[in-house]
Amino acid sequence: NCYRIFVLGESTAAGFPYGNNLTFTRILNRRLADTFPDRRIEVVNTAFTAINTYTILDFMDEILEQKPDAILIYAGHNEFYGALGVGSMESLGRNNNFVRTYLKLQRLKTFILLRDAIRFIYNLFGSASEDDSIDDPMETEMSRIVKEQTIPFGSSLYEAGKDQFRSNLHSILQKSKEAGVSVLISELVSNTRDQNPFISLGTDTILSAQKLFEKARAYEKAGKYELARETYYRAKDMDALRFRAPEEFNDIIHSQANEFSIPVVPMKSYFESASPDRLIGNNLMNEHLHPNINGYFLMADAFYNAMKQERFISADWQDNNIKPNSYYQDRWGFTALDSSYALLTIRHLKGGWPFKKEGPNTFLFQYNPKTKEDSIALNILVSGDLTLELGHIELARYYELQKNYERAFQENLALIYTVPNLDLFYEPALKILLTTSQYERALLLFEDALKYNNSGFIIKWVGQLHLALGNTKEGIILLEKAKDILPEDMQLLFNLTRAYYNTFQFEKGDAILVRLKSTAISLSAIQELESIRNLLKNREE
Repeated sequence: NCYRIFVLGESTAAGFPYGNNLTFTRILNRRLADTFPDRRIEVVNTAFTAINTYTILDFMDEILEQKPDAILIYAGHNEFYGALGVGSMESLGRNNNFVRTYLKLQRLKTFILLRDAIRFIYNLFGSASEDDSIDDPMETEMSRIVKEQTIPFGSSLYEAGKDQFRSNLHSILQKSKEAGVSVLISELVSNTRDQNPFISLGTDTILSAQKLFEKARAYEKAGKYELARETYYRAKDMDALRFRAPEEFNDIIHSQANEFSIPVVPMKSYFESASPDRLIGNNLMNEHLHPNINGYFLMADAFYNAMKQERFISADWQDNNIKPNSYYQDRWGFTALDSSYALLTIRHLKGGWPFKKEGPNTFLFQYNPKTKEDSIALNILVSGDLTLELGHIELARYYELQKNYERAFQENLALIYTVPNLDLFYEPALKILLTTSQYERALLLFEDALKYNNSGFIIKWVGQLHLALGNTKEGIILLEKAKDILPEDMQLLFNLTRAYYNTFQFEKGDAILVRLKSTAISLSAIQELESIRNLLKNREE
């Protein structure tokens, strides 16, 4: 009864600059789970930074072995500079077939041994000039991966990047079709209004990217928004530093999707419609192309609506199970720590090349934190010893010691939204809600958990919370189910025995009481159950 979705992509699909609780895939997973409460929805995110379609294509055989029901794709911005891209430090040249053969050979141990031997000899006798410069310890990934900074529009290297994207995407879609897997691919969006071109080139006959950008600004100021939008896109396409996919990549996405009869998510329309005057800028973007929180929720909404329109998962999408995008954003598990971490990450990114042309990136060393969240976020980014998840745990404990239980709970909720299928983070969240006698809220949290995690711990607590709220029949059913998974759980057995006695089901209660007496449960607990039994037995008689 499981519907498994694999998501393919790069840093945007991976949720940069946020943690795993704020990827569009997490949001989409939760919305789909609510829409189909009787299905188990798995969304597996295989995206990560600094890759392109070569890596995605290389993943495809392993992904298809997992028997996905659907594949979602948001990829293309990294095509020139991602691993093995035509403009990357790791480029193997422009021959697409050669690069694919290299990737296949990487799986052979003899090839790896030969490759490493060649690298050793090259490093031993080759020029040392490439490594003589002093490394910037805070250098960003953007500055590490670029070999060809200048790739003019229409140049041979630009066309090679287009061919690379088209060919790899074709192969990805071909493999999916042959495996019978449904695919949904999205258009690419980026910051066109508020991101100046990084490298501007021009001739006597062709306007430079910067001139086009300034022309778009003038159109916007004059209220000519359609012309402004077209010119902003043109300025972005003429930017010779290829960190933002050109619009020709969206044309390739549409043409390849049309060839394979695959639906396309109209992401540009979503982002333009949500932007003032339909000009995509800092309202939805953190910098040149990564969405902010509003942008990621919008991405999830676009994929969700496309899946609904194309009837992925089921032909029957029950309207009463569908909640608007705003419902989720208002209730999502993220805190000030997530915002601070993302803000510092972006400011660090903008403190280096290509946003700052020269000099080392010193932002993180000069930053003066103002809040507890800022301090933890800075420590995560600088020390390398702390993760965002550990930061949430530290903050939760800090607020709990201060008896600020709501903020402590929110930190645990962020962890639950990060890893919803583990018991680990539900327990401290539950402890806080029980301490503050918020039983209804605890029940809602744990009933929601059943969509992702049907462990004995979760089922047991849903049952026990039903008992605490007087829903004895529901509680007994769930505790019996949990008992099959946790047959030695003394708390579970105690509460189930008491529930049977409270409903005058003495034989069932007695059977469990016999089991309890053979465990390490305290004598006082046994005596309490016997007292309840005797009192109710006498009342029945």
